[in-house]
Amino acid sequence: MSLRRVSSDIGAILAALRIPFSVISLNKKISVQYVINEFGVVISLQTESDLSIIRNKIERSFYGYRYIFVYINDDLEETRYKIIWDLMRSGYMIWLRETYGQRFINFIDENNFGTKIIDERLRIWNNKAKFGYLIRKNLEAKEVGYRRTLATDPSFFDYMP
Repeated sequence: MSLRRVSSDIGAILAALRIPFSVISLNKKISVQYVINEFGVVISLQTESDLSIIRNKIERSFYGYRYIFVYINDDLEETRYKIIWDLMRSGYMIWLRETYGQRFINFIDENNFGTKIIDERLRIWNNKAKFGYLIRKNLEAKEVGYRRTLATDPSFFDYMP
């Protein structure tokens, strides 16, 4: 795929998530950056995987931000989830729930996303004892279903470790 095509796709993903963002390019031929100041996230779309010059520029220009590096050959569905998980780590779900209440509910419900959040948490925690309580709470939520959990405790879906 081309840089232009994938750039358009990333922009569509962010627009669908209702996230305010700006677009810059540190090098027009090989990269495009999406800057999401609200959550301190920079998504860098690049044509090649070894672009340390671009990485260094991003890290200098956006110190303290969370960086997501996407390459034009990456799977778009996996990229979408990578973006969402990192946005969740920066408070996106809290913002969505407080700003667009009904959209938050629809977001959790569409494509069984509530279950995907639980599964991703369990994958990250990897059955480690130090996360025992959190693992149990997520397994309980998975057992009763994300819709019931959403109805009783919407903030359950606010975070991603």
